[in-house]
This record gives sequence, structure tokens and C-alpha cells, in this order.
Amino acid sequence: MRRFARNDTFIDVSGFNPILALVIAVGMAGAVLSGCTAPHPNVREGDANSVEIGYGGDVASAMPLARRHCAQFERVSLFVEATIDLASFKCVRR
Repeated sequence: MRRFARNDTFIDVSGFNPILALVIAVGMAGAVLSGCTAPHPNVREGDANSVEIGYGGDVASAMPLARRHCAQFERVSLFVEATIDLASFKCVRR
């Protein structure tokens, strides 16, 4: 059993497992970094005239989905406005 003196007291470090410490550190880093990915854009509401896309991060991530939605009605998407997590587009005739 190894002991190290600190401020006139001894600390028992014989139970320290470096492998376990590494596994815990990697697990904590993975848990923290998994929250860094933004949610994928999704259509919240839409018809032939407009579409609302929920997104996370950059509003540009919502544009391809709006383009596809409007294309099914043979229209093109026109950006109207964005809030923190919702982008609104009009679907206008070509």
C-alpha cells in the first residue's frame, strides 16, 4: 500500500485504477460532445403555398428541405423569416 503525505495527513492511493479513470473520462467527454450536434431539419407544417421548417443551428440547413417540399407542388421556395428554431418559406410558382 502506497501512501503520500500531504499537510501532515496521509492519503491512501492504493485503490486508484488508471484504466477506470480513463474510461470515465472518455465517457464524460462523449456525453458532453453528444449534445453539440444540432437536430436535423424537419417539416413542422406545410402545404402548396408555404412551409415551416424546424431546425437547429444554421437556418441554411432548412433551405434544402423547403426546396424539396415546394418542388412537389412544382413551386420554388422563398425565404420569409426565421426564429431561433423555426424557418418560414413561401412556395411560389416558377
